[in-house]
Amino acid sequence: MNPTESISAAPDHSEESESLESTKDNEVPPSGADEELSDKEKLQLQKQLKPYDYKVNIKDNDKEKVTKIYSKSLSFIVYRTERAIRIDIDDEHKDAKVLGERHYKLSVSLARIYSLLPETLSKSESINRLVARAITANVVGLHEDAQQILAQAEDRLVKLKTIQGRLQYTLSALALVVIVFMVSLLNGLASAPILFNIVLLGSLGGVLSIALGFSSLEIDLDASGKVNCLIGCSRILIAIAASVFSYFAIRTDVAFSFVAKAPDNSGFYMIAMVAGFAEMLIPNIMSNLMKEGGGQKTSPTGSD
Repeated sequence: MNPTESISAAPDHSEESESLESTKDNEVPPSGADEELSDKEKLQLQKQLKPYDYKVNIKDNDKEKVTKIYSKSLSFIVYRTERAIRIDIDDEHKDAKVLGERHYKLSVSLARIYSLLPETLSKSESINRLVARAITANVVGLHEDAQQILAQAEDRLVKLKTIQGRLQYTLSALALVVIVFMVSLLNGLASAPILFNIVLLGSLGGVLSIALGFSSLEIDLDASGKVNCLIGCSRILIAIAASVFSYFAIRTDVAFSFVAKAPDNSGFYMIAMVAGFAEMLIPNIMSNLMKEGGGQKTSPTGSD
């Protein structure tokens, strides 16, 4: 029925008659129940659904449950199962070959759309309707219109996946900050060791940076939700590491030593939050330290 799928051939009655004759010769007569079951199986194999036979909640010719029908005619039907949007063309229709060729012309564009659609299509019904409309338009001869509809569907899918990825990234980062806050709260916040508060403020700086740059977060469209969450958590871990580094940098007079004398450790907390917020602040300081160390090692050789 579907030009992209093979259809099982009708049984060869001549071979059946030969097998029946050989059975008679061997004097092994089949039971009446076996003959009746066999006839039912043959009828089931021979019967193929026509486009006008399709209904919601029945199984198609590939034994997949039909969950939604988008368009139907005497020659074809466009419908959806739980995992795919399909077209079934009546092979006995006079225009079956032409309809099949038209559908194949849309295969590349459809492949791009299917690579972006979620595993369970019920979660993207608005996009599904656009794809079905494009398939219908294409099969009736409106190829250019179908391409425009698919381009619109692809654009909406890209935006949808980007927003979903950014939300997963941000919410996972926020969840980690909440965990850090709860740990600090259990240790008494103000009375907690200074490093607990340094870690908390560094993570707050990281999540603030993510929130302000939400619209510019780069998301891999092929990445799963778990991957986006892991990347979001890693951003907070980097912020925490940067804030801890800033604390020890102040204590050792490597950097930010001017804030060491601020009352109630407020200088430490301010630099910790700045270090968590500015991703490149601490890496730049570390790079400068490496350059200075390298210069000190090479200077005696240069003087010689």
